[in-house]
Amino acid sequence: MTGGPSSRRIHLLRHAMPLTDPTVEPSRWELSGPGRQAARRIAGEIPVHARLLSSSETKAIQTARLAAAREPVIDGRFDEVRRPGEPFDDRARERRRAWVLGELDARHTGWESVTEAGARFDSAVREHDADDLVIATHGMVITAWLITTRRLRSGAEAADFWARLPFPALISIDPNGS
Repeated sequence: MTGGPSSRRIHLLRHAMPLTDPTVEPSRWELSGPGRQAARRIAGEIPVHARLLSSSETKAIQTARLAAAREPVIDGRFDEVRRPGEPFDDRARERRRAWVLGELDARHTGWESVTEAGARFDSAVREHDADDLVIATHGMVITAWLITTRRLRSGAEAADFWARLPFPALISIDPNGS
């Protein structure tokens, strides 16, 4: 790092709105037309000197490309929380909110925990050595990382944060907390 750890900024870029399709794996969903427009609108907020990273999911990659006008480095550790077998139905948001709240039950069997998702994400953040990072990623894993790194309290505070997070969103973090 050239500026030293105290000058580092982490910019979390939640992907723009995808075109949802229950016949396609969510990791392969592409951005909707309005999602593409929204990603382009935040272009002026993306630091041009920052290292651009993205999860391996299509919607995050497309958001990064449109917002930064360049290719991101792909790192699967920035992927969304692993939820094998989760159906995409009218209860998906409720099920995911329960996970963020920490109210786990049979609906979450096999899902990655908040701690696991947050630790996976954190290991990638620590490994990418640059003064500034822009990470195109996903709402649940952003929330898990913020909980794991004690920037957000688990429970209702985390659930409210997640529920209010727009598509797209850019959140800037000072890793030193100052």
